Amino acid sequence: MRISTSQVFTKGIDTIVDVNSQLQKTQQQVSSGKKILNPSDDPVASTRILELRQELNLNTQYQRNIELAENNLKLEDDLLGSISEVVQRVRELTINAGDGSLNPQDLKFIAKEIEERLEQLAGMMNSKDSSGEYVFGGFQGTNQPFVKNVSGSYEYKGDEGRRYVQIEASVNIAATENGKAIFMDIPSADKTFTTRVNPNNQADPPATITTGQIYDQEAYDAFYPNDMVIEFNPDASVVPPQPNYSVRDAASGRVLLNNQLYSTGDPIVVEGVQFEIVGAPVPGDTFFVDSTEKQGILTTTEKLLYGLTHFNATPEGRAAFDDILSNTLKNLDSAETSLLNARSSIGARLNTVDTTREQHLDVEVLTKEILSELEELDYSEAITQLSFQQFTLQAAYSTFSQVSSLSLFDRL
Repeated sequence: MRISTSQVFTKGIDTIVDVNSQLQKTQQQVSSGKKILNPSDDPVASTRILELRQELNLNTQYQRNIELAENNLKLEDDLLGSISEVVQRVRELTINAGDGSLNPQDLKFIAKEIEERLEQLAGMMNSKDSSGEYVFGGFQGTNQPFVKNVSGSYEYKGDEGRRYVQIEASVNIAATENGKAIFMDIPSADKTFTTRVNPNNQADPPATITTGQIYDQEAYDAFYPNDMVIEFNPDASVVPPQPNYSVRDAASGRVLLNNQLYSTGDPIVVEGVQFEIVGAPVPGDTFFVDSTEKQGILTTTEKLLYGLTHFNATPEGRAAFDDILSNTLKNLDSAETSLLNARSSIGARLNTVDTTREQHLDVEVLTKEILSELEELDYSEAITQLSFQQFTLQAAYSTFSQVSSLSLFDRL
């Protein structure tokens, strides 16, 4: 068979190009440390590598979520621990206030510290996390959860939401608590009430209503669960004309007190409860006394403060004050139970977080091992192959040089 000169050159160049291409690929593998440079090198392995990298990225995100949840839960646990310590101090002061040898001046000293402890509690309940969001505000992380109303009492302005974080494919964990569940929804020792001002009142500055106290528990129990409305009447409703008010049952409209003369700060006693309205309400202004079976930590402290500052040395006043102290101790015990339950729940979630983190770390190690086997280069094998390819390329160059120089004229 005859072989033309062009065939000799084509065959020789093709061989050199092929060997050189293999050499360059091996050099790239050595340089990058990767066995697979293009998906076409091994489609099955390339697909598996892509899946493993996605798993690692997802695992990394889960670990970030775990860190976020852990930081939030630890902060909440620390805050609840500090709040519990303040509650215990309020309990000690309540016991001290029950000493019958104390005079009204002594009770005022205790009231001063109670007032400071109340502000301390509110401050901790309004704590923020590292991102600047309120810890106990529910979903309303940008809004202060515990806010003083016009009467100076604290109200919860957050919601009942809990923010969840996904720490595993099928595991979402609550990373926050809402203040209503922990600090507000606490069963009261006895049936009790809260007071509030109608936000549509027209008096300027607004008149306020005090926290109040149960003056006769049996009388209030008989009225419970009804609510009261205090409405200010036109001055001409009494003779001579002057400020006056009526108290009625909120549901039925039944009049409990009618056309009572008003003087700012004077006690209003009705259906076993006592409270005061302070300021200059105008006719049509209304105030509310709402029955409830729950009493928050701040409200319990406020009612204790009210009892201390409105202490009446009469036998009836002393009996009412003793009832306040007794109820306060029971309510503080319930508050401690609520705090303990919340901390127990947080502790259980922290254990879950720790267990899940260890699981993710194990998965990460295993995934990286499999990924390494699929894509990382065996350098000893690659260097040997590189040396062989360099030798082969040199041989191809030498062979082509010798074959391309052959000529029949050399034999003439």
